[in-house]
Amino acid sequence: MFSTAFEHLKHGLLTLCVSLVFLLSLFRFCSASTPLHPSELREVRRVPPRFSIPPTDNEIMPGGSVNITCVAVGSPMPYVKWMLGAEDLTPEDDMPIGRNVLELTDVRQSANYTCVAMSTLGVIEAVAQITVKALPKAPGTPVVTERTATSITLTWDSGNPEPVSYYIIQHKSKYLDDLYKEIDGVATTRYSVGGLSPYSDYEFRVVAVNNIGRGPPSEIIEAKTAEQAPSTAPRQVRGHMMSATTAVIQWDEPEEPNGQIMGYRVYYTMDSSQHVNLWEKQIVRGSNFVTIQGLIPNKTYYIKVLAYTSVGDGPLSPELQIIAKTGGGFAFIFFSKCVSV
Repeated sequence: MFSTAFEHLKHGLLTLCVSLVFLLSLFRFCSASTPLHPSELREVRRVPPRFSIPPTDNEIMPGGSVNITCVAVGSPMPYVKWMLGAEDLTPEDDMPIGRNVLELTDVRQSANYTCVAMSTLGVIEAVAQITVKALPKAPGTPVVTERTATSITLTWDSGNPEPVSYYIIQHKSKYLDDLYKEIDGVATTRYSVGGLSPYSDYEFRVVAVNNIGRGPPSEIIEAKTAEQAPSTAPRQVRGHMMSATTAVIQWDEPEEPNGQIMGYRVYYTMDSSQHVNLWEKQIVRGSNFVTIQGLIPNKTYYIKVLAYTSVGDGPLSPELQIIAKTGGGFAFIFFSKCVSV
């Protein structure tokens, strides 16, 4: 009986070993014919969309073109579309995955374009601002704040909401058909224009410039420089004896009066070696001649004339020599030396 039981146990162990060997062989066969990838042994990672290349802002000229690129990634990969406000710019049935390039042509006005990336894990947005950089507007009309005999100081309003690169001041004489002279690169809205002529009328205007170019000019402002003493003496000083004791002296206005001539001073003497302040003088207003009486007959007189404005005296004319005697005729300048007082 014991012998029979032992035989049954041995047979069971043998069957078990055969089964184990079969299973091991089957596992090896399956592993060799269909290997498993490591990624299949773990759960697939899921990532919400994000922008790897967000859209960028651009400045363009009126009528210009620009391409805006937007790239988004994620798992699953997101769809990418463009919008302008509430308007879809990308067809629903042609929406690319991951990358979308918006091509804009003949752009005339500024706008904000929105890139939208979407997947089952979320929706994200990014905005690109396209600015049409137009030429600047005309500055405000200049205002004269200061004036001297040779300069005019102007201030003005920019007239532009956006900063400008600089300003150009244009000026010319009011009564001449000259082209405008330009002062370039003015960085502020206040400037003193120098090198002008005294008591002269000018026209001024201002132009704004940005990186696109120069805009239209402002309205014109007219301004007159302040007075100054005459730069030159009265011209063509001449004399005529009316009698042996009376002379008439005449002259023309200075070539550069530099203001309104208020009057003239006529100096005369028989001794030209004296300082002119010691000479006899007459003040003349409103005319260009004077009658000198009480001269000593047959004596030589020396005569000089100057003009003056409200600011000061101009230079003396060259000496005129005249002999106090009858006989008519005119006496003209014999000496060309100019003397200041």
